[in-house]
Amino acid sequence: MQVRKIPVSQGLAWFRAAIDLGARNPKAVFGAALLFMATLYLFALVMVAVVVAVRGEANAAPNLMLVAIAFVPLFIGLMVLVPILLGGMMHVIREAEAGRPVRARDLFAPFRSPRLPALALLGLFQIVLAILGGMVFIALAGPTYWQEYLGAIRGAMGGATPVMPQPAHPGLLAIAQLTFNYFTYAVMLFAVPLVLFSNLGIVEAVRDALRASVRNVGANLVAAALFVAGTLVAAIVVLLISQLFAWIGGLVHPAVGALLMMLPLLAFAAAMLVMLAGGAYIAWRDIFDDPQAPTQPFNGIEA
Repeated sequence: MQVRKIPVSQGLAWFRAAIDLGARNPKAVFGAALLFMATLYLFALVMVAVVVAVRGEANAAPNLMLVAIAFVPLFIGLMVLVPILLGGMMHVIREAEAGRPVRARDLFAPFRSPRLPALALLGLFQIVLAILGGMVFIALAGPTYWQEYLGAIRGAMGGATPVMPQPAHPGLLAIAQLTFNYFTYAVMLFAVPLVLFSNLGIVEAVRDALRASVRNVGANLVAAALFVAGTLVAAIVVLLISQLFAWIGGLVHPAVGALLMMLPLLAFAAAMLVMLAGGAYIAWRDIFDDPQAPTQPFNGIEA
């Protein structure tokens, strides 16, 4: 599939367009984001419940083998679920931006799609990448670094003054981690729409996603830097607002304050999810061309 070369400045346009996503159908787009988070949260609760049930009595030593047998399949299921839900999120955004009727529960549309197996394979591909990346990080940090690091963390949790170890190759380790994170996220965010909308197989989707992440590294990094910076600034504002809500609600009852405090945090998390999925969809649309994309040109941020 043809991969367009996008100007570096287009990363700013992607970020600006991502801010405006959901204006045409906020009920569907932000409802899908909340449903996305609720699904992952429910799955995480199931994981915790299963592990606790397998662990047995609180005072007894846990059977690590049984815990691993119960936890590993659930973890794999979670990794498989994420690209499917991400594809559903992009589907809702795509339909809403094109002016077609869509609902929040269309987040689960990929489960009815023939592209479901390929999306699930993307989750397994992420696990393989994580294992390979971990092997590289262990080799660069040194054979004892991670054990010493975990020991320092446990000591800090126990009240001791932590003495953090130094990796064998700190510069190479930092470069390797940054490079790994960039390509991991870029390939996943491009491969999901390539599988779901461009109908590519898993191999072709990963290949073209990798080509897009290399050919348009400038625009991708600009968009990523703006997203991270905007998230940090917005997070500070949202935390201040949530504290204000907690204080106001606390005047009535502590439980009311705790509930009100969660509202800005949920709204913030939903907005960030919409921006992440929507920004990736917009970038894919520009780089690979979406025949069903909306025809309206982008003219700035709507109120």
